[in-house]
Amino acid sequence: MERSDPGVHRALAAPARRVLLAALTEAAEPLDSRRLAELTGQHVTTVRHHLTALARAGLVEGHRDATVAGRGRPRLLYTAVPAREQLAAYQDLVEVLVLGYGADPAARSVRAEQAGRSWAGRRPAAGAGPAGEVPEAPLAEQVAAEAERWGFEPELRAGGTEVALHGCPFLRNAERHPEVVCAVHQGLLDVLAERAGAPGTVRLHPFAEPGVCVISLAPQQK
Repeated sequence: MERSDPGVHRALAAPARRVLLAALTEAAEPLDSRRLAELTGQHVTTVRHHLTALARAGLVEGHRDATVAGRGRPRLLYTAVPAREQLAAYQDLVEVLVLGYGADPAARSVRAEQAGRSWAGRRPAAGAGPAGEVPEAPLAEQVAAEAERWGFEPELRAGGTEVALHGCPFLRNAERHPEVVCAVHQGLLDVLAERAGAPGTVRLHPFAEPGVCVISLAPQQK
């Protein structure tokens, strides 16, 4: 049975800590407090305070940099713990957010899909150029790249007309509230298809197979 940790929730309650955790999660190597201060725009003393709270909650780990020789204490480097160890806390957070979409399932679905569209409209697509140019890859490959970015393990199938989504990172939430979780992903897909000049051609089919959702891509008109 999954059990949420109130210490994790308290640590993630501060937006500045969530920003730091995101920076460490996306980093290709361990980072020290000064580099994190540069990346997040926070004062280095504030960063150290928040890192201590995140470390106590088990969300980040710190270790001394043994590669630098010389006088003084080696700098302390930080890394994010594996994402799966944080997943229960994020799943609980989704459950809380779902409550804000109202009591009617149909209304929740509409609002959630619009939220997905709004979010997608604020971020460049996976593989976009430096100026936000639309990727030139086939739409199926763009869909797979986005799905991987969301935390799925995508599988291209049926000659590029389907993308199977394995390993849903929010499976528990999606099973309880597909009208919200899956609708958000449909909104994201709608924007992706529109950017590719193929509106309405990408559909998400929740739980089309046991534990697997399937995205279908309709043939594009030439």
